[in-house]
Amino acid sequence: MIRVALLFFLITLALSAREPRQITLANQGTIAGMYLTRFRTKRVAAYVGIPYAQPPVDFRRFTAPEYTDLPQWEGIKNATIYAPDCMQSEPKREDVLIPWHKHDELFSKLLDSQLEEPRKKEISEDCLYLNVYVPDDIKVEGYPTMVYFHGGDFVRGSPQNLNPFHMVLKQKVIFVTVAYRLNIFGFFSTLDNEAPGNFGLLDQAAALQWVQNNIESFGGDPNNVCIFGHDAGAVSVGLHLVSSYSAGLYAKAIAMSGNVLSPETVNIARKELVTVDKVASAFSCFRKPTHQLLDCLRRVNSQALLDIGEPLAEWKPIVDAGFSNTSSPFLPELPSKLFKDKIFTTVPVLTGYTNMEDALLLHNEGDESGISQREYDLMREEVVLSDITIDNSSCFTNQHHIQDAVAFFYKPIPPTSNETILRKLFLDFYTDKVHGATTYQLAKHLCEQAPVYLYRFDLKPFSDIANEGIPEWIGVPHNFDLIFTFGLPHLALPEDLNKWDYRDKSVSEIIMKMWSNFAWYSNPTNSGVIIDWEPFELEKPGYLIIDRQNFTMSTPETINYKAFEFWTDFYPKVVEIGTKCCKEIADDSGTDSVITRRVINSLISLHFILILLS
Repeated sequence: MIRVALLFFLITLALSAREPRQITLANQGTIAGMYLTRFRTKRVAAYVGIPYAQPPVDFRRFTAPEYTDLPQWEGIKNATIYAPDCMQSEPKREDVLIPWHKHDELFSKLLDSQLEEPRKKEISEDCLYLNVYVPDDIKVEGYPTMVYFHGGDFVRGSPQNLNPFHMVLKQKVIFVTVAYRLNIFGFFSTLDNEAPGNFGLLDQAAALQWVQNNIESFGGDPNNVCIFGHDAGAVSVGLHLVSSYSAGLYAKAIAMSGNVLSPETVNIARKELVTVDKVASAFSCFRKPTHQLLDCLRRVNSQALLDIGEPLAEWKPIVDAGFSNTSSPFLPELPSKLFKDKIFTTVPVLTGYTNMEDALLLHNEGDESGISQREYDLMREEVVLSDITIDNSSCFTNQHHIQDAVAFFYKPIPPTSNETILRKLFLDFYTDKVHGATTYQLAKHLCEQAPVYLYRFDLKPFSDIANEGIPEWIGVPHNFDLIFTFGLPHLALPEDLNKWDYRDKSVSEIIMKMWSNFAWYSNPTNSGVIIDWEPFELEKPGYLIIDRQNFTMSTPETINYKAFEFWTDFYPKVVEIGTKCCKEIADDSGTDSVITRRVINSLISLHFILILLS
């Protein structure tokens, strides 16, 4: 009885505190955080704007993060103000290289509508900060820690966009969000020792090292860290699996709607040579020697570097083997080869995608019709053509052989002229190729070493507020699974709470429970949910299908395994035979395919042109 009374007293005392306890960080100093509250009684502790490396400015621009000699301070540092985002431009729909996609625009609008006041969008080159969210209750054993890397195609994004309040409050995990360098600041490389590149990924590894050194002070378990990412953040998670820099800094991984084996995930050196020339020319710098080029670039104003430098290339990670004789490469080989050779960290993995990731890219506002047979054939051929287009006219000798193989596999049976069916067939083809097959291939690489849990998210929100701007025929586009993962229906403003359907609130609780179960126990259905989610096995490949009816394991009717085998096994052989006259080095893809943002944009343009001509 005395124990119960003492516990009640401690809880009452904790809840009555105006500020969370102060934390002393290793080799830095002491910080004071703040409480984030909901309905007065619900709160979590937040420590934000914590530096995890020295500011990457001046002579540290285009260098690996300095995290052995961390920023220090005397007295108590206020960790209650969010740091600015890393340098990035405001998104525009008309951008060719980094367009503001419809799914990003709609999701951003939804997030903004749930804020009491607009978030200040500040950017700075001094941006290597992280935020730590901690449950506000008494616990003896260490909490698991989820370290989240945001998306944004490696050119934009913010660790503050998604609020983990409800995940931390209800699921009792520590949540860490990380800012890392983007675009030219994070991924420019001189292809040598002067600036090897991959600085944004090295930033993430530095943040993981900071977590190892400090998370115990927040009540976390450094031996139970789960890296977690969406979009480019998910690709980052995959790259950490194969990089020696990150080995030992995490115990499990979650990758949502982004796959390290997806088309053109990383660059290779010979394709980047022209980028170095472009950058030197754009800023009137000497191209060689590269130390002079860097001296010149480091004198450029950060805003000018962003405005002029960002549009010069598709900034992304690069295979950096052989660049430096003083440090080891972050990415020594193409990810597909590293996984094939079983060179990766063996940890449990949870990964998947939505059923219509790219549907909004093909949606023409005001036109709810489907696509014609002619449109279907042309767009499918455009995607395949991007796999076999090489700067050598002789490479096109047998393209019809390749096209016929794909057309045969994806032709509608029985034949149909129904434009709605043809639109669905094209989206199935594209999703199978770009998302399904690569996820399947990744699982095949990993599953013999550690448990892998796959999912496909088919559950479209019930709430009108979440579906605004999304046509009825579209299932779950890119980003919209995050509504459930981050408990958005529970975070609405009081006047908007009734706009969220109770079913979305219930589903969100289940999704958060499964994701946090994985962080706690490496098993998403370990406790609190009655769902059968079996790990993927070679003899029994399974996905959890998350839909409105039920959460059930996949069957041949819900997952087209034969299509995945087609893209990962048969199709590469057909492409190899069809292009055997051109011994071009293969790109990085588990399916030997090359679909860049330019291809997506050309598909959109082609779709609109065909509409106009029809």
